[in-house]
Amino acid sequence: RAVLIVTLHHPKTSLGFIDRFLVTTDSFRIPSTIVFNKSDLLSKKDLGAIEYISSIYEPLGVNTLLISALKKEGIEEFKELIQDQITLISGHSGTGKSTITNLLVPDLDQKIGEVSESVKKGVHTTTFAQMFEVNPTTKIIDTPGIKELGLIGIEDNELSDYFPEMRALLGACKYNNCMHTHEPNCAVLAAIDNEEIAESRYLSYLSMLENEDRRW
Repeated sequence: RAVLIVTLHHPKTSLGFIDRFLVTTDSFRIPSTIVFNKSDLLSKKDLGAIEYISSIYEPLGVNTLLISALKKEGIEEFKELIQDQITLISGHSGTGKSTITNLLVPDLDQKIGEVSESVKKGVHTTTFAQMFEVNPTTKIIDTPGIKELGLIGIEDNELSDYFPEMRALLGACKYNNCMHTHEPNCAVLAAIDNEEIAESRYLSYLSMLENEDRRW
């Protein structure tokens, strides 16, 4: 399993970054979960934003969870999520990955970084991926914070295969080689017009097609 730790502020995790992460995990058929951290800092408006984001991804089979590592809220649910698995924990620096790892493995005492006030981004504390044992049947892999995420080994004509909502329409377009950008009788474009596919997801798809280095 792959878990993406997401924060709305300080640092902000963009929907584009989430989508690139999910395309990467989907390409390896790894189930993914989005964990929203720092719930103790969220306003009612922020909670509404999380509800909206969850409504985009949960229908795609991506579970979401809201926690506060600082207040130790939602940690038991997190433990249940990763039980009897090897779980990779990823996200931007400053989202709380090391704090969460310390809660899961209490004797670990991973170094905790702060968020730079000047750029509102996290400072790297984990410098290389490490695997830790939570219990005999459960392990976690703590990874360095990611600033940008590139897609490797995914061709343009394969990209839509890693968007589940587009994959579900495979074969429904008029043209077999449809790229879902401008072609007539495109099932994906029709689904977007009918609000069956989130606009943010489609914009991420276009961004991945247009950026040669595939970074966000």
